[in-house]
Amino acid sequence: MKQALAVIFASLVLAVGTAFPQGNFLKRDQYAFGLSGAYATNAGARGLSGTAGIALGGVFDLVLSAGRATYDSSEFADLEGTSLVGLLRGHVIKQNASRSPVSLAVSVGYGRDSFSTPTLGAINVTMYSKTLLVGGTVYRDVPLFARAYIQPSAGLGYTNTTLKFRDETSGLVLETTDGMLSYEFSLPIVYAFSGRALFVVQPGLSLNKDTTTFSISAGLVFIVAGLTR
Repeated sequence: MKQALAVIFASLVLAVGTAFPQGNFLKRDQYAFGLSGAYATNAGARGLSGTAGIALGGVFDLVLSAGRATYDSSEFADLEGTSLVGLLRGHVIKQNASRSPVSLAVSVGYGRDSFSTPTLGAINVTMYSKTLLVGGTVYRDVPLFARAYIQPSAGLGYTNTTLKFRDETSGLVLETTDGMLSYEFSLPIVYAFSGRALFVVQPGLSLNKDTTTFSISAGLVFIVAGLTR
């Protein structure tokens, strides 16, 4: 049982959990929902996820993401994980609704991963992790042409992950906890099909002292109330 495993899990959770911030693309008083898919990979894992979220007044995002990942582990053969991440994001400053040259968002979330591997299954041991994540992001709209713009962003993310092993026969639980600070960068490309529908492609990088995680997401944002952009 190594803390390096917890770092790999947390890196992927952080990348997926921040992959599609639909509220970034809205003005104040706009309400919307977004649907997206994402792929994330680093030196020790790769995974796919689907995300659904709602944006409330252009101020708050409620996001739920589910994913499946495959891990490269020298300790456990054919290690796979299923993750569920919930995230709350608040947009403290909006560039498009103030005189500020940038926007600022803060977020807090919780992730739960369940793992499967023949190595542990053979001895009736289950493996799972719980991750708390917090972060902050600064971003700015940069117009390209009439219906398109890019939104470069940079931020910090912190995760605290507890990895647990439970012997289902005896009930004994072993665990390790690791905290990790990451630097987050992304470059969303946003295209407005209309005043009510946005298409977004977002590449991103998450860097920490142990690994670099690349993510790419694509999705749609549908504005259901409020002034159009």
